[in-house]
This record gives sequence, structure tokens and C-alpha cells, in this order.
Amino acid sequence: MRQHILMPPMTPTMTDGRIARWHVSEGQHVAAGDVLVEVATSTATLEIEASSEGRVERILVPAGTEGVKVNTPIAIIFAGVARRAAEAPSAALGFASLEPLPRDDRSPPAPARAHMPAFARGTTYREALRDALAEAMHADDRVFLIGTDVAQNRGAPKVAQGLLDTFGERRVVRVPALEDALFGVALGAALSGLRPVVEIAHWGRALEVLTPYLVTAAETSYLSGGAQSVPLVIRGPNGYVPGMAGQDSRCIAADLARVSGLKVAQPATASSAKALLRAAIQDPGPVAVLEHELLYPIQDLPLGTDAPLDPTPGRARVVRSGADVTIAAVGRAVITALEAAQNLSPDGIEAEVIDLMWVRPLDRETVAASVARTGRLLTLEEGVGEGGIGAELIAHVAGHHLRTLRSPPRRIAGAPVPMPYAGELQALAVPRAVDVVRAVTELVRAP
Repeated sequence: MRQHILMPPMTPTMTDGRIARWHVSEGQHVAAGDVLVEVATSTATLEIEASSEGRVERILVPAGTEGVKVNTPIAIIFAGVARRAAEAPSAALGFASLEPLPRDDRSPPAPARAHMPAFARGTTYREALRDALAEAMHADDRVFLIGTDVAQNRGAPKVAQGLLDTFGERRVVRVPALEDALFGVALGAALSGLRPVVEIAHWGRALEVLTPYLVTAAETSYLSGGAQSVPLVIRGPNGYVPGMAGQDSRCIAADLARVSGLKVAQPATASSAKALLRAAIQDPGPVAVLEHELLYPIQDLPLGTDAPLDPTPGRARVVRSGADVTIAAVGRAVITALEAAQNLSPDGIEAEVIDLMWVRPLDRETVAASVARTGRLLTLEEGVGEGGIGAELIAHVAGHHLRTLRSPPRRIAGAPVPMPYAGELQALAVPRAVDVVRAVTELVRAP
């Protein structure tokens, strides 16, 4: 049955939009939940997903087309076309499927349906994470992805698209929606010498169930005298999600940073997402990788510095040079900091922006070296400020480099309340660029 994909209205007043990017090509097989196309207006971007299994018969409107009217057909999907039996996913495997095959009996990996490219400009945050997973799985057959939706729906944020087709269900393992079973199997696999990458729906929601497994994994190396490593990576969205409230929309970076023995990465750009995830998979572990829902469709940013990206745990990077103030941020807050720095520049205030990348171990010295040049410090994070990452940085600078400060440091963080549901209140609960501009202006112009 042919199904027409229509240009959707993203707002009640929208009349037309732009085809920003196609994620599929004509003749390609798609499964329910696969991203087909990104459409955009001047204020928003929306991803259209396949509602059922089928094949892309025709793309009617090419990428880059402006002024496409709402409800205009943009593609035709021949729905209900099943992939060939040899390619069709079967039921999830049992625990025995996680055992490594004998070296001599390992069959070569299934051929990829699509080439997994190296990182390049134009790659989105989501694609960068997928490419990091693909490269790690090609390089080491002990690496596998496990989660609730990774096989059927390509994972909640669609990071796993193409991986099931490339590696099969021995390496992309679907488990029931039982978090205790998911974390228990993954921890056992890591202790047995495999390298599981666990995908979770949201860090804030999973933390209550995950905590005992996470603490066990984090303490095992120390308590065994270094004899037992736990090469476990857990990744998924963290922080503010529009329209979600409470634990489904909170940032827990600071909570995880207090778990001794755990490394915590929080990438802000597509290039750092790929580099940090690869570093996490190669690490003896355990490592938590905190992504952000709003970053998944974003392409890599042109930064104001050519400083190389070093993904070594505990290394931050300067993403914008400046002489007047240091803004140290992590995760999506880096994007907010860069926006604020751009708005400050016409007023003659040049902010140096540091992307911390890792919140444990935390690169205090890169921040201190920047403050020695600028004399001022502002920290920015999405999580609650009390006991947060900014508090730790300010304590370090004040305790060890007090004479470099020309004014008291400032901290901007999320509101110390559960994330509200109303959109107007959500906007006030997370740091905004306007808040940063106001605070930096006060810092620089203070007597």
C-alpha cells in the first residue's frame, strides 16, 4: 500500500517550511520509527519518522527546497514491504548470546547496508554517536549495544539506526523493558570480559534502579586491587526535555560525578560526542556518557578556535578564545555559553568559553589557566547549582588561584526545583543566554 508523507504543520500558524535533510534514499527499506526527513522553519526543526515498515518508493521534494506548503506530499512509502528473510530481525536472544564466540568459529560480520563514514562536517550529534558505536563494534567484536528499543525502534533517540542491519542481533541486543534485567545482564557481561554499551531512555528516570549496579561497577576495580576491570558504558539522554517534567527532565551530571570510580562524559557537540564515546568504549570503565535530547539533530558547530580535541578523560578544551571573562560550561550549556559570547562581542566584551567535556575527572587546571588570563570566572550548567560542577570549579579557583581573580566568580545553574511541566516555567528553570549576558556584563563592568 502506498503511503504519502506530507509536509507537517509544526505550529498552528505555519503555512510552509523547508526540507532540511533527507535521512533516506529511494529504494531504501525502513522500519517503524526510522527518521525519514528533517523539515524546518525559521524557529524550529522537526524529524518525521516512518510509521510502519516499508520501502521508500519516491522522494518528491529534494533537500534544500524552500517554501514547501503544509500538507504537500514530499515522499511516497510503499508500506508493508518486509525485508528479505535473511535480513529480518528475529526475537531477542537469550543470555547465552552474550558469550564471545570461539576465535576460530567467528563468522565475518554481516555486510553493512550503508557505509558508516568517519566524522565530517555536517554530521549531526546523533550520527556522530552512531558512527562511534559502529567503528568500535567493527574494531572489537567484544563490543555490543544492549537496550530496550535498540533493535526494534533503533533506540529512543534513533542513535542505533543501521547498526542492527550491519552487525545483527548478536551485537545489537534487545531486552524486555525491565531495567534490573538490563543492568544486571550488562554488568555480568562486562565482568566476563565483554564490552557492553547500555542505552537508557533517560538518566534521570533510570538513576533509582541503576544506582546499585553503577556503584558496584565503579567500586569493583578498587576493591579487587585492580585485578578486575568493568568495561561498561552507559549512555542516553540527560537533562531538560521539552514537555517532560520531574525525573524525566532533570540533569544528574553532578550526582554521577560524586560516584567514586566512575568516569562521566558530557559532550556538547557532534565531534566531541563521537570522540568521547569512542574513548569511553576503549576505557577499562565504567563510564557514563550523558547526551542531550535537544542536541541529537544538531550538526557540528564552527568553533572560534582550532584547538585540537583531546578526548582523554579529564581534559577540557577552549572552544572560543577571549580576554575579558572565562565561561566554563558542560553539555548543552556550552551552546548557551557560545550564544551569549556572540551576543556580548558587539559590546566589546570577549568571553573565553571552555567546554569541560568530562565532569569526572574534572579539568580544573584548564579553567584556572583561563582565569589567569581573563581575571573573571562564570560557570554554567543545566543541573542544580548547589553541590554542582560550578561550585567545585569556583572552590578550586578561589582556594588555589585567588590572586588571579579581579572580581568574585559567578555561578549560573538550573533552578533548584523539580522540572515543571508548563512550558513558561520550564524556560525559567534552565539557564538562558540572556541570563549569561546579564551576569557577564555585571562582572566585567563591576568597579
